[in-house]
Amino acid sequence: MDLAFTPEEQKFADEVRAFVRANLPADVRDKVKNGKHLIRDDYMRWQQALGKKGWLVYTWPKKHGGPGFTPAQRYIFENICAEEYAPGIIPFGTKMVGPVIYTFGSEEQKAKYLPAIRESTVWWCQGYSEPGSGSDLASLQMRAERDGDDYVLNGSKIWTTHAQWADWMFCLVRTSNQGKPQEGISFLLLRMDSPGIQIKPLPTLDGPPDGEQEINQVFFDNVRVPIAN
Repeated sequence: MDLAFTPEEQKFADEVRAFVRANLPADVRDKVKNGKHLIRDDYMRWQQALGKKGWLVYTWPKKHGGPGFTPAQRYIFENICAEEYAPGIIPFGTKMVGPVIYTFGSEEQKAKYLPAIRESTVWWCQGYSEPGSGSDLASLQMRAERDGDDYVLNGSKIWTTHAQWADWMFCLVRTSNQGKPQEGISFLLLRMDSPGIQIKPLPTLDGPPDGEQEINQVFFDNVRVPIAN
């Protein structure tokens, strides 16, 4: 078995390296190289540069706006970005909710949400874990009651990474207590500036000196989310 890169793959590697060196902001590279904490703007500047190139959602197929990289190209891209001290791509939009939307979402949802993920103009966070319901998501209790064209959410989510930076959350909620616990869970998309949402920081020992925390608890008090979401 020949494990060497083909000439085409070597040419692609040169293209990636040249792009990163030309487009990765110097101050962001310095932070990554020296193990400093990054802020939202650091990630967004780099991800938006990748988005303009069409490489931010590098794991997506072409039919959903991705570059259609081969496994070898993905490997090359990831390794060169790491070698050049580029920040890791935040996965919540690109690798978590984006593929769910393009696989299971309606055409309207795809048109509404996917472009902003590809371009990194929106920051997503994940609303899964709850106090008392960590990895055992079947035990989650946050309620979503149907009221006309909305769900009304009450409860809280915990360990929510960068909730304070997020524009949107993809959230698991309990819409039914019938049948198996897993069957009563729905997946909702909600704006983080919705009335009734409160974000409480959870400081950690490895937090940055400026006090900008990474994880949070998010409280929901009669938060209304359209059924369309």
